[in-house]
Amino acid sequence: MAALGTYCFDGLNFSQATSLFTDSGLTTLAPDGWYSQGGIIRQQLNGVLLNAQPCSECLVPCGSGVEGSFSANGLFTATVDLGNTIGASILYFFMGNAIPDGVGVTYNGTQYNRLTCGGNHNTTSIVDGSGTTVDYAGIGNQGTGNVTYVGSDTQVPQLLAQSPFNNIPSGSCSNSDKPQDYTLTGNPATYVDQGTYQTVTAVSAQVGCNPTGSQVFTLVVPKTTSSPTVVTVLISAPLCGTLFRWEVDCPIVLPNFTASAIQSTTACAAATTTYYFARNATGQSTPFSIDTNTTPNIGNWVFSDANGSTYLNDTSTIKYYIISGTTALGVRNGVVVSRGNCAGTSNSPFFATSGTTTLNDGTCGNATGTLLYHNGSGTLPQVGDTIYTSSSGTTTVTWSNYRGMGPADVGDGVVDTATVNGSGVVQTIFSCP
Repeated sequence: MAALGTYCFDGLNFSQATSLFTDSGLTTLAPDGWYSQGGIIRQQLNGVLLNAQPCSECLVPCGSGVEGSFSANGLFTATVDLGNTIGASILYFFMGNAIPDGVGVTYNGTQYNRLTCGGNHNTTSIVDGSGTTVDYAGIGNQGTGNVTYVGSDTQVPQLLAQSPFNNIPSGSCSNSDKPQDYTLTGNPATYVDQGTYQTVTAVSAQVGCNPTGSQVFTLVVPKTTSSPTVVTVLISAPLCGTLFRWEVDCPIVLPNFTASAIQSTTACAAATTTYYFARNATGQSTPFSIDTNTTPNIGNWVFSDANGSTYLNDTSTIKYYIISGTTALGVRNGVVVSRGNCAGTSNSPFFATSGTTTLNDGTCGNATGTLLYHNGSGTLPQVGDTIYTSSSGTTTVTWSNYRGMGPADVGDGVVDTATVNGSGVVQTIFSCP
């Protein structure tokens, strides 16, 4: 059985060290054998550390949920095996209903610490340490290498007031103590204290908490290559009595939706581009309940790629993407902050074929890719309705042969065909079999 011990090394970290020693003066070599730290194992042979390897027994498989409940405070490190699949790995975190905890995820040398949650900008909000509403947790913390504190904002004042946590522990947990290091290991996985402590500092910009009770927070890690396969999850819990639950889902191709090109207004426009989004989740225990929405909700991350590498409109100025010619998604800093009707929807949108035919069934089975509008009460125009080229209804269409119509921009989307007169008024309707 492995035993815990205190050793010193001659490098910046265990992975890069040359040798292990039993004294801080680096004069006495540690015995030859196998050593591990933070999910890495290395063999010391003849006083020299050999190549670093991932510790298979230290890894948690993706798709697993982990729970921690401690009377002490701590820094909790886990290594997760994502496998060889390419895609977006989505991580979900619930930090209990009182104490905020920090999240920092590292993959392939890059740290990820930006999180959103269900209902963000809608039924709840995310606020930083000063109580200011922010678009996502960690927005003031990018590029720092620091964790982002999420959960309930109930004890955020205490978190900031007690910082830095730098007292040497002397018995029962005190909120000014240095947190102890823990590493997740074993089967079943358990956090094991390492007997070492670190000073922790928390500042307002690291905070992104819910003022209405903690939600499940969502973080996306893009995995664009088959290797490396290991992601490191750090939970920073400097306040005593922490509770946290998290899960790391295996990489997937993100669900997609079709919308217009980016635009500065909510004006109705045709959907021409495929985008992607990450669903949020609910619950207080793992596995969390993943949402099933087929288009982005307010509070969802949105991306231009299936792996979640590039956020849509990752700027502080709101921009819009129009879904199905009817719904305007307001996106700012990569997250959906509003959703509503696009401007000028007094006329109803529908889609039509690009061409016409003299046969009443000549366009049945064709794609409907052209966005048009009508003033009728139904989903599609009926006899007597007027068809327009824009939502404002200022310009009517002018075709005399049959043109296919359908409710969506899809292949084989024709439901009805119609003819119109010179004023754009529907004269005849034929329903495709």
